Amino acid sequence: MDEEATIESQFAAFSKLFDNTRSGATITLYRSDYWLRQAAILDDSRLTTTDTGLCFFKFSKTELKYGEWCEMISELCAKKKLHEEDIINRLTNCDLPEKVIVKLREFRSYFETYVPKNGLVNIGND
Repeated sequence: MDEEATIESQFAAFSKLFDNTRSGATITLYRSDYWLRQAAILDDSRLTTTDTGLCFFKFSKTELKYGEWCEMISELCAKKKLHEEDIINRLTNCDLPEKVIVKLREFRSYFETYVPKNGLVNIGND
């Protein structure tokens, strides 16, 4: 029988998203946002990646420990007038990472094809 999910076990699982060699002790903004999106909290209208980034980077770190991440979620809920208990419940019960298809909004695919100027091939100017 599977163990019941907890917010701590979900934190560790999403901390390892796409890289099982990670310890699970800290989470990046990308992984946190992915988790929020999988839980249908981050929707690019009421709650955006700008909102999460502003709260995350107040810690001046690229990765947060569990307690810091909880503080970030509390601040995010207060700023956006979200019911924190509901948010924690949704994060706890959104299934494990990569078990649910998480779709990004269409405009985001534009940025996946971005090529920096120095990466472009210069044709005819050899």
